[in-house]
Amino acid sequence: MQNQATKKTSRRQMTSFVIGSQRTPGPLVSTIQVKGHLRLLRAFHNLRVIVEECKDRRIPAFAVQMDRDSRWMWFITLAIDRFERWVKSLKFVPLEKFISKQFPPIDVWMIWHAYLLNPCWYEEDCERLLVLQQLRLLNMFVVASIDVGKLAQNQPTESRIAAWHKQTGSFFDPFDAIEELTHKQMECPRCRTRVFVPFVNDNGTGYSEQQFSALCPLPGCRLKITKGNLAVAKFVRDLTESEDGSENYMAGSLFFGNGKRDPRRAKAIKDQLMQSSQFCRRNPQSSNQRIARLDWEREIKEGIGYSWPLLKDAIAIALKDQPEATRTKIVSAYEDDSPFSINLIAAVLRQGIFIKRIDELGWLRPGAFKDGDKLQVLEHALLRYHCFLDLAAASPNLIPVPTLDIDLIWHTHQLMGGRYGVDCEIYIGRRVDHPLTTEEAVLSTALDNTCHAWQSRFHIPYMQCGCTAPNETVFQRLIRIIRQYTGTRTHLQVSLHPDHLPATHPSIHNAVLDLERGAFGSFSKPAHPQRDERDLVRVSRPLGVRKKRSRKTDPEPPQHMEEGFVAEKMTEQHVPLSPAPPYASRHGSAVHFMHDV
Repeated sequence: MQNQATKKTSRRQMTSFVIGSQRTPGPLVSTIQVKGHLRLLRAFHNLRVIVEECKDRRIPAFAVQMDRDSRWMWFITLAIDRFERWVKSLKFVPLEKFISKQFPPIDVWMIWHAYLLNPCWYEEDCERLLVLQQLRLLNMFVVASIDVGKLAQNQPTESRIAAWHKQTGSFFDPFDAIEELTHKQMECPRCRTRVFVPFVNDNGTGYSEQQFSALCPLPGCRLKITKGNLAVAKFVRDLTESEDGSENYMAGSLFFGNGKRDPRRAKAIKDQLMQSSQFCRRNPQSSNQRIARLDWEREIKEGIGYSWPLLKDAIAIALKDQPEATRTKIVSAYEDDSPFSINLIAAVLRQGIFIKRIDELGWLRPGAFKDGDKLQVLEHALLRYHCFLDLAAASPNLIPVPTLDIDLIWHTHQLMGGRYGVDCEIYIGRRVDHPLTTEEAVLSTALDNTCHAWQSRFHIPYMQCGCTAPNETVFQRLIRIIRQYTGTRTHLQVSLHPDHLPATHPSIHNAVLDLERGAFGSFSKPAHPQRDERDLVRVSRPLGVRKKRSRKTDPEPPQHMEEGFVAEKMTEQHVPLSPAPPYASRHGSAVHFMHDV
């Protein structure tokens, strides 16, 4: 009977979901888009393997001598430089021309991908930064309209390679570009002289290295350039930007912590900074607006001695009546010289942890979801994601922590750029942010709260991977496991595919671990504790290029659940796509589906 019901439902599509008080016209994310995203992740994974294991002969000898983590961070640094060149050179073209001629190489897409997965920061930067204005026009129409996974894996056309070289002046293939990407171009924070510094050098002070420093070549300046005084110059440049330009507020000030956008508050924060005694404009010595602005910049930088710690103190004093979280968020956007507001190296590294977990599930294998049986894994993940959004709509103060399956769909939705923000506003009333980093204690509490809120709203467990539920005693866990294996039923059972169950483990790649307490001090035991702990500790520490060190060698039955709100969150129409998750009957063995409940 169950097989017949499954075949019947497989001819239908989950075409409508209820999120909060509204009903969607269809799924916000499709299985086709998720499969395309998985192909893209597989391309990223393969690229990382090539770099870490030196599988391309074009990798230079000095990089081969690094340890694998440092070599990967060096490669990411070069990719960010290429991404910056690309966005500066972009011109708006029709969609077809963009795909055929302007779609970027895989390493640049990897940076854009990590950037998109920080939606509030990305949206704010697209609105605030002139360098991203052309990219902003592509967000709504391009990212959601093409199969980026398939395109990333295909061989680039000659016209696409030529267009890239003409726009950026560099080779299309990232390994061809390595030979020419030896120096980073920047401005001296004091005299604005153009300076070219090596990414890596023999004494460990290259741009991509932890102890970066360089000397301004201008005889009358000779400033020692560091990441700290470059960060000072970045903050002062944004602060003194003309109000009629695109940059009319400071990074980190547009969105509240709950995802609400408030440009008036952002404008007030910038005015507060500009009027403070630490940053206010003195009597201008020139009537020329540009010269007067440069004088103002110099006054601020010299007043704090080009010191990043002194600048942070000055910001704290100027914004003393603002919440500490607001001050911390603004300061975090100015900790380096990148024009972007987030640390893109850390963003790519943290996405690498997620990609590794998805690969361990077997989801990156070609054809992993080709047949109908395995396709149900993605279909049920889509259902759980829409319930996840409904939970966010119903709980405005909740910091929702996704499981791996939900996080995959969430990432796919965020890759739609502007469409994700519009969907959030329509159905939830705010942006549901996907923060780059969250303190371990905060994330642990948020996970507990998410589990409780899900159980309360849908009356089924959130995680079905076998992990200890929040506040569950050893005895309760033992009873639950016994019921799993003996088949004792509660009221209603949702049937997840056996391959799906490990994917209901929490996704914690954005955790910033408390290294003194030990990794995962507050979490349930992760599925791969040694691997996860090593990766998260690595990205929780300061990044730096190191020499090579010695290397160390590196299905449960479904849970039983009660009838609840999940059944009410999906409606069925007679259009072909996917079966709804089957449920066991409350009063017998007959199987019902969500549209029948």
